[in-house]
Amino acid sequence: MAARTALIVGCGLAGSLLARLLAQAGWRVTVTERRGDPRESGYQGGRSINLALSARGRWGLAAAGLEERTLAQDAIAMRGRMMHSKNSELTFQPYSADLADAIFSVSRGGLNLSLLHAAAEDSKFGGGVEFIFNAACTDINLDERLAYFKSSSNARSWHQTADLIIGADGAFSPVRMAMQRTDRFEFSQSYLGHGYKELRIPHAHDPRLRTRAVRPAAWGDYSMDPNSLHIWPRGGSMMIALPNRDGSFTCTLFWPFAAEQHSFASLTSEKAIAAFFEAEYPDAAALMPDLTNDYIRNPVGSLITVKCGPWYYGDGCVVLGDAAHAIVPFYGQGMNAAFEDCRILAECLANHADQGEALRAFYELRKPNADAIAQMALDNFTEMRDLVGDPEFLYQKKIEQTLHRLYPDELVPQYNLVSFSTTPYATALRRGQELTLLYQRVIALVPRHLLKEIGQEEWVARVRIAAESRAPAGQPPAAQISVKTDAMPRLDELTVAYDISPLLNASTGVWKGDTPLHRRLLSELAKGDSVTLSTLESTVHLGSHADGPNHYVVGGADIAQMPLTHYVGRCQVVSCKVARGARATLADLDGGLESLVCSRILLRTGTFPDHQAWNDDFAALSPSLIEALADRGVITIGIDTPSVDLMSSKDLPAHAAFARRRVAIIEGLTLDAAPDGEYFLSALPLKLDGFDASPIRAVLMK
Repeated sequence: MAARTALIVGCGLAGSLLARLLAQAGWRVTVTERRGDPRESGYQGGRSINLALSARGRWGLAAAGLEERTLAQDAIAMRGRMMHSKNSELTFQPYSADLADAIFSVSRGGLNLSLLHAAAEDSKFGGGVEFIFNAACTDINLDERLAYFKSSSNARSWHQTADLIIGADGAFSPVRMAMQRTDRFEFSQSYLGHGYKELRIPHAHDPRLRTRAVRPAAWGDYSMDPNSLHIWPRGGSMMIALPNRDGSFTCTLFWPFAAEQHSFASLTSEKAIAAFFEAEYPDAAALMPDLTNDYIRNPVGSLITVKCGPWYYGDGCVVLGDAAHAIVPFYGQGMNAAFEDCRILAECLANHADQGEALRAFYELRKPNADAIAQMALDNFTEMRDLVGDPEFLYQKKIEQTLHRLYPDELVPQYNLVSFSTTPYATALRRGQELTLLYQRVIALVPRHLLKEIGQEEWVARVRIAAESRAPAGQPPAAQISVKTDAMPRLDELTVAYDISPLLNASTGVWKGDTPLHRRLLSELAKGDSVTLSTLESTVHLGSHADGPNHYVVGGADIAQMPLTHYVGRCQVVSCKVARGARATLADLDGGLESLVCSRILLRTGTFPDHQAWNDDFAALSPSLIEALADRGVITIGIDTPSVDLMSSKDLPAHAAFARRRVAIIEGLTLDAAPDGEYFLSALPLKLDGFDASPIRAVLMK
């Protein structure tokens, strides 16, 4: 069978990463780029803002085998914000209560070159990657899957076709513009009233520096702490600085285009520029020998948000990254969201036999999350620009970090969900809004002045009490957040309420073609032997069992690698009123989504009543239900049938949804006797190295 062909328009960060991912999957990939080859002429991108690489971007890179290489070659860890006041006082705000959490500064140009080199390493892949530079895309014939190009180095024009055309060509994407001409295509763009301009702080040993302040030895060649993102908030405007690997910092001004003061329009002469920076950014100005030249020479860029939909046309064209959802840079998520796009698109194409279904699934998964991060990026601009120096805001941050330390699994701040996890952006936005209501309730009960009056220890105790109290009547439901920990209860307070594992014997049903349970006796006390000794032969998908991701994902974790927190902790049994042979949807849940309060959900369908008498028409789960539960924060889903997919299913869409959302699977439970409600679950799998599942003894405790 001939390899599928992909034509990627745009050889930026997303295009280069996606080219490697698709080549790994056996596609023949052609990548076009309107600029010249940066391997020969150097990086020529339209923007050179340093970027912040976080968990999502690393997740995308990991799929291509590039995470560790990128961290080693291109990245510098930043563990928090360093705030610079007008009088040069410094305040460090860690990103997380866990100081091991960090985002990473990377050079856009340097990373783009690294990804381009990686994509060119095609000898190990079945498809291979071809690059065509100086090729400006002029139009797309969507119905014929034809892309038209014109050389920027000569007058040649040509067209190319492919099984799939992918627009990774930025906020002003020609591919998307072709889609905009189709019926009912939604598109909007909005510009921020601020622009950006880059400046530079050279390495600490530059002879032109005016000051030689004493620096900690740990800073090495840097003039400032290299493990911080530096911010100069000035109310309505700001400057930031990210470290480079050569000891320098790339500084970026985010100023209004036009205002009476503190705008790009208000500074026009070298004298005015120097005086303004001496007054507003004195500690930075002392480290910028090229300040006036950089300010005058470097252009002012615009900041745009793009929203559109659908991101695909039929089964032959799709856009991603900035082409689909350009966002402002204030959450540091533009690149990370694009890398997440790349991995999820590659997985959808691998998991769906129908290419059109794959593109639709990709869009439905990503669109709500793209809209969510666009909103959070705008919100974070206000925070970085106006609030980070405000005492009340800083007190709320202290409350946030304190509650995170007290309840590390339950009260994870929005920033941590966005930057240090792959929790869907939409979930992070919703959770952040809920937590803000909680923080405000705590502040009302424990106001800022008490911190000095009662001391740290008593203050923490009062914060804990305030967080665990219920919200006042009349506040919205989100304010009724309760703090329920997953901490192991005292064993002497627990009793086994329900054994939810079936009896295992030779009659226990197994999947057709799988290995039934067989016991072979090697010795017996009844026959005079010193011990009774048995050998067990069976499938590991026997009775109640936990699946390892390597059961349904190439390269997935085996069952021994699964975190045990998936199988021990608070859980909720929920009735699911679904017919035999059907896939359960959200509408089938008794009580609906809002009734779910635990991160482990066990679904009772009643469609596989007897493990000793196999029936093929058991119910299964719809991908949309899995997505909804994952968005709710569920980490484990159990079911009382042999599989989360139907007996007749070939493409296993439910398993694919579990893989995308990294939710653990428990199958084969017996829940008929356990009433709906909350329990403590113990369902530990065996530590079977390399195995794709393990039987479990699952019990519900009260």
